[in-house]
Parts: sequence; C-alpha cells; structure tokens
Amino acid sequence: MARGTASYTGEEVEVAFSATGQLTDYGVPGSPRWIEWEDIEIEELTILGHKVDPKILSAKLVETIRELADDLEFEQQENDHEN
Repeated sequence: MARGTASYTGEEVEVAFSATGQLTDYGVPGSPRWIEWEDIEIEELTILGHKVDPKILSAKLVETIRELADDLEFEQQENDHEN
C-alpha cells in the first residue's frame, strides 16, 4: 500500500489530508495502472487562521471536510513507491 498527501486551501479553511492508496488496473495485461486513494484522514485543519482538532467537530462536519479531498490530486510520498 502507498501513502499519499494532499492539501486544500480555501478562503477560510486549510486542510492537510493523508490517505492510503491501492495500485489498480483494469485487470487485463498491458492496461494502465493508477493509485486509488482511500481511508482519507485529516492531518491538519485550520479555520480562519486557527488550528482546529477535527476530533472536537461533529461527525457530519468532519465528513463534509473530508469531501474536500474528492477533487484533489494526492501525491505519493517519497520512499513509498510501488513497482
């Protein structure tokens, strides 16, 4: 499994995400391979310039914040490349 990171920066919110990735393909020889990211976690959260611990937020709000990661490109961490 690979580990990856991504960041979201909005006007009022900044979020650093991490995720685990699984190398995936179409299941036929020669098909392209890519990483599908899952188990997305909020590593750092800043709201209006103040660091916030996501553990104090409601589950619904945490899920909404995690959804910000849906449109982000995760970068595989160095020293964690799959062959």
